[in-house]
Amino acid sequence: MADNGTTSFPMLWDPSSESWAVYGVEGQPAAILLRPSGEPVTGWIGAFPPDEVLELAAG
Repeated sequence: MADNGTTSFPMLWDPSSESWAVYGVEGQPAAILLRPSGEPVTGWIGAFPPDEVLELAAG
């Protein structure tokens, strides 16, 4: 795999798609930034802005 300067982060796979319903995801691609408690901070449909994600995660 090529090194493109990114770092890895946890991604969860839910084959039942039950989590989609819980978080209101209606299609892909989608991303949700969660607090450690599982509470959503914010979400995106389509591509998500890396700078915003890092800023929110650091805050």
